[in-house]
Amino acid sequence: MSFSEKVLVLRTGRFKEHDLWVRFLSPTRGVQTGFAFGGCRSRRRFCGCLDSLNLVLFTIGYSSAKRYLTLQEGTLVSGFQELKNQRDKLGMAVNCLRFVQKICLEGDDSSRIYPLLLEVLEVMDKNPCIPVFFPLLFKARATFIHGYEPVLDRCDGCGCCTEDMKQGFFSIGDGRVFCPGCLRNSSSTLATGKESLLFLDRLRSTGPGEWLLWKPEPEVLHDCFRVMDAYFQYHLN
Repeated sequence: MSFSEKVLVLRTGRFKEHDLWVRFLSPTRGVQTGFAFGGCRSRRRFCGCLDSLNLVLFTIGYSSAKRYLTLQEGTLVSGFQELKNQRDKLGMAVNCLRFVQKICLEGDDSSRIYPLLLEVLEVMDKNPCIPVFFPLLFKARATFIHGYEPVLDRCDGCGCCTEDMKQGFFSIGDGRVFCPGCLRNSSSTLATGKESLLFLDRLRSTGPGEWLLWKPEPEVLHDCFRVMDAYFQYHLN
């Protein structure tokens, strides 16, 4: 039994003289590892497709005991070549791929993170200038849609809108925001400007194509990085 699926190659490595293991993101099965036997020398079955950051249509089978996946053949759909030709953009893309491997485990629901990652790579590939904060926005959005979405638009205590606060306090443990009047425990919260909270909240309804047009103030970016880094560390480590 076998099936065909477009997947994104995340990482590859050699485990025998002519064989490769391939780590990839499936739109339906999360991050998976398959084995391309003879992949190092096969020009017919895997012509130019066994590299990281390739979108590939694989025919995938199972070993005799169904203990692992075998890659039977592959067709390159997109190599994102323009992205790979620019070192800065390539570094951003690799950063995003590593993050996906950290949060998306084998068998996880990848139906939302897969198209998001592909859209990010397509935007990077087609546009010559990519903002340096692109990976931060991807990581935040990926975290939100992968089960750790915070509530950023209102105080969890009194319900007042973040827009009406002078300053908010972000709770790292549960992803809630408190106004100064409702804050009870400051040990696990970060004081955060309301502009930064509203900036992160916009991620819930926007995509990478729109992020290109954003021009946040440096202090907002610094605030967002500080908040999201603490949030990542708490939930993903």
